Amino acid sequence: MPKKKTDTAADFSFQVIAGQLKGRIITAPDLGITRPPLSRIRRSIFDFLVPYLADASYLDLFSGTGSYLFEAVSRGVVKAVGVEKEPRLAESINAQADVFDIGDKLFCRCDDVFKALPKLKSSDEKFDIIMIAPPQYKGIIDETLKCLRENPVLADSGFLLCQHDSSETDSIESLDFRIKDQRKYGNTTFTILIAE
Repeated sequence: MPKKKTDTAADFSFQVIAGQLKGRIITAPDLGITRPPLSRIRRSIFDFLVPYLADASYLDLFSGTGSYLFEAVSRGVVKAVGVEKEPRLAESINAQADVFDIGDKLFCRCDDVFKALPKLKSSDEKFDIIMIAPPQYKGIIDETLKCLRENPVLADSGFLLCQHDSSETDSIESLDFRIKDQRKYGNTTFTILIAE
């Protein structure tokens, strides 16, 4: 006789859009603090990233449900590291990575971003692509860029992607990172930054 499900919390579910894991269903606990980006936004930004993903290392800050992590691995990155401070979300990402047999490529650290970056720097980690997708309207991108400047984990030829509400575009302080490109998808904008 099957066991009754005792956890009544709802889950998010979403499909990986393209690549090795195309069509695989990812689930994440709905804790009321995050949600997966819309499929059209994931498709658009990862279609832009395609030329840069093969054999790249990818860092995903504020990983949330892990949708960008799974998409990155599916499309060819060799190392994907997430940082998410909510234990249930980080555990969910790692458990599904094991189920999909990609745990050797994808791992989500359960940590605060501003504590994790100095640790990554101290272990000489470098990443070709760094995604920053924090909660909106809180100035967190500015704080994160400052922390990345103090703890340089971006590879020499790498770049940052900052996901933010389009209304925040003009208020982001890019410090001494240079804006390479900006791509707007409705209310969401991605600002691509490179180190000077």
